Amino acid sequence: MNYRMLHEKFERRKQWLIFEKEEVVRRVMVRYKARIIPKTDIMDLVNDDQLSYEHIFCCLTIDDPRMIDKIFTAKEKKDHKWEREDNARRGMVYKHKDEEHRRYNQLIIDEMEGRRLDIVLESKDGKFVTGFLTRDMCEQVVSYVYAHTGGAKFTGLIPRAMWPPDVTDEEFKLSYRRYLESLDEFNKL
Repeated sequence: MNYRMLHEKFERRKQWLIFEKEEVVRRVMVRYKARIIPKTDIMDLVNDDQLSYEHIFCCLTIDDPRMIDKIFTAKEKKDHKWEREDNARRGMVYKHKDEEHRRYNQLIIDEMEGRRLDIVLESKDGKFVTGFLTRDMCEQVVSYVYAHTGGAKFTGLIPRAMWPPDVTDEEFKLSYRRYLESLDEFNKL
């Protein structure tokens, strides 16, 4: 991949590659038929070590079966199949103390077995997405979200102080390359 060429294209188009948080949400919802869910539905987010719970502004879920079938790679589908078979083989029955915990347990099983993908978005500045995660891996969705959130980061609109404190210069460079790859993948350059 010619990163110099991608960087030059980014420099020419960067003003059109910066999306505010509401636009990121809108685009993900339209492209993947995602819907908004309360962050309290994902009960373990309060203890997440990647995002700041107080700054999580939106949680999306993709659970339309036709869309789910389109977004996962063959390897991701193979991993989900293994999880389903393993859970069936072990006769997994989860105990729960109330209906809220039963729904949460089902959410986790559905994520593990590939029936849903949850996307959690954070904004520390109230304007841009400063961090996100997907609950279970989905290369396509991660790349798409990154293509729409990296512009603010790599143009300096999100100050380095808002990044995780342990990000090294090398990780920053790799992150920028990944962003350029994501832009290229979705024809944003």
